[in-house]
Amino acid sequence: MKTAAILYGRNDDYKEDDRAVICITSLLETFDEVWYIDWNSPEERGSLLWQIEDRLPKTGRLKHIVIPPSVVKQLTPADASVGGSVLPNNIGVRRCDADWIVVTTMDIIAPNKEIFNNFLKSADKNTFYTLSRRDIEYGDVIKNGLDDWRLFRNILDKTSEERRFTAKVTPNDNYSLINCCGDFQLASKEVWRKIKGYEEQMYYACYPDTNIQKKAVLNGFGLEAVFNVPLYHMSHTGMGNDGTSPSKQKYNDPYEWVEWFEESKNSSYWGLANADIEIETF
Repeated sequence: MKTAAILYGRNDDYKEDDRAVICITSLLETFDEVWYIDWNSPEERGSLLWQIEDRLPKTGRLKHIVIPPSVVKQLTPADASVGGSVLPNNIGVRRCDADWIVVTTMDIIAPNKEIFNNFLKSADKNTFYTLSRRDIEYGDVIKNGLDDWRLFRNILDKTSEERRFTAKVTPNDNYSLINCCGDFQLASKEVWRKIKGYEEQMYYACYPDTNIQKKAVLNGFGLEAVFNVPLYHMSHTGMGNDGTSPSKQKYNDPYEWVEWFEESKNSSYWGLANADIEIETF
């Protein structure tokens, strides 16, 4: 059984390099493979991964894709978010052949490998899972040095409480299950393929994670929130509990994409399946 984690980022100083090092290192320790898609980083700066690669373990299991601004401009509207998530996540998911695939964010410290793998032993390959994060302060993670995160996680695994933070973005939204459901979404490869990943016309901020959970239900799959697999979300500047952020200038319509949504608009080429994209391995 092969596991993989997908995440994207942008080299624009919105998130700290140290945060990225902790996140990616933790993912590499838990998953068999990690895919990082660098999306729309300024041309003069290049990929975030190139900037931090010397600080990451050399495993041969870290996959790297770069989508530069010149390409992003052709794929998204001019007013789309510079760091939109749906296309980069789909690019990774479509090319990944792991049995179980997690889509996550650069703010996460992954669950302990043994705990995560024990959960997978009884996981249903016809269920879409969202694993509830536990919130921690980024400053607490790094105050004793970058290599202290493992000890910090071990302590939290024994002392932290489950995060049961319900969410509902429209009157008949029975799909979110938890607030910020997109921080750690897990499904088998077969489920991701059947639902065609995230909706690629959701160019703006918010709700693609709720939408994909509704897509799972519409396609006949189960939907479940998981609270007893500890994973941790490192706080970051400017993000409110409701998902608002200064970096988000325009929002997807929750009624179009949640309340009234009934069928995927993605083509059979979702995830740019027909594009020849270079994949580096670190």
